[in-house]
This record gives sequence, structure tokens and C-alpha cells, in this order.
Amino acid sequence: MKKPLIALSARGTETGTRIYYDNESYFNYVSLGGGIPCLVKADNEEDAEQIAEDMDALLITGGEDVDPFLYDEENTFSIPIDADLDASDIYLYHAFRKAGKPVLGICRGIQVIAVAEGESLIQDIKKEDPSCMEHNQRNLDPPVANDVFVHHVSFVPGTKTAEIFGTVYGVNTFHHQALRSVPEGFTLAGKSTDGLIEAIECPDVLGVQWHPERLYKDPKHLKLMQEFVRMASARKAG
Repeated sequence: MKKPLIALSARGTETGTRIYYDNESYFNYVSLGGGIPCLVKADNEEDAEQIAEDMDALLITGGEDVDPFLYDEENTFSIPIDADLDASDIYLYHAFRKAGKPVLGICRGIQVIAVAEGESLIQDIKKEDPSCMEHNQRNLDPPVANDVFVHHVSFVPGTKTAEIFGTVYGVNTFHHQALRSVPEGFTLAGKSTDGLIEAIECPDVLGVQWHPERLYKDPKHLKLMQEFVRMASARKAG
């Protein structure tokens, strides 16, 4: 069987000319998991549906904050905002859901899933609750490398993520925002020790708040991508 094509949601930067990209770690992660990574961006619903028709699964990658306008809140701590890529991510999410094809959200990706499903975000974890741990390891002193576990997640028995990671497992962390609640129709799959939502899932969708693509040398984190690719292959096979 041919390898499944995994759509990676584009990220953007300005260097005089707009450049669309995704970090090398996502391409490597998908390839090591058995899929073929393909960079995509959708300007409208029709384009997103064509991409969903041609691709086998969607990986919504990490990136900047989601615009609070999309969940009907004033922007208090969300910077920077990229409305173009917010729209692309949400078009793509809905198109792949409509097509019944698997979706994996990483960091910003889990937040996009929540917002697309009608939920809101905590705009800044420490501003809302100073007792929470530091969830961006780049702010630790001294800073911690990308591929180092800095806290644990407790996984809910019976979930797909618990099948992969067990009841408790280490993760890295690079976010200052988080899901405020679990979207309707989804299952809470994991929480950090300070109570933040770290993983959600439903039959065709997985969302994780950390960056497993930076932990690909760890067998369980690689297994997460392998399971996602398996889901894509199963859908491809019909």
C-alpha cells in the first residue's frame, strides 16, 4: 500500500516577501512515522475541501496565538496574531472533519481544534493563575533543550493516548495559552499536574498540548505519529 499523504498546516513569516513554511521537525516526524508530509494552505472553504479530498490526514502544527476574536473575547494577552493562517487552519480542520479523515493537533493545533469546535482559550496561563507551573521551557533558568521532558501528564485510562503513553508520562512544553474546557463530543485524555488540559480526542481526532515531534527519539512519542499514520492508512484503505 502507498504511504498516506499527511497535510501539514503552513506557518508564515515576513522577510520582505511572505514565506510559508513548517519546521523541519514536523517533516521528519511524519516521515519517521511512515507518512509523506505535504505543506498546505487554504484560502477558502472550497480549497480546503479539495485538499482534504486529495490528502489522507491533517496535522495542525504549532505556531502563534489564535485570535481571541474567533472565540468572542477581547484580545488581552494574545500576540502576535496571523488572521490569514487562523482562517487556513480552521478551513482545513472543518474540511478534514467533513471528509471523515484523521486530524492531529500539536500545541497551537489542539487550540485551533478547540476554537473551531466553539470553545475558548486561557489567553495567558500565568496571568490567570500564578500558581501554575511554567509551561514554556524556554523561560526556565537555565533554559531546557527542546527534546527534554520538563513535566508529566496524567492520561485517562481507556483513551488512545493512554494506550500509547500509559497512565503518566513525561512531555516537553512551549505554550503560554491552554484550553479552557474540553470541546463537546471530545474526551479529556490527559492533564498536567497543575490541572491544565494536555490531550483531547475523539474517534478521528487527537490533540496534544506539547511538541511530540521534538521528542521523536523517544519510542512512545514516535508511536503517537505511527498511530496517526495508521489511522490515515486505514481511512485510505476504505
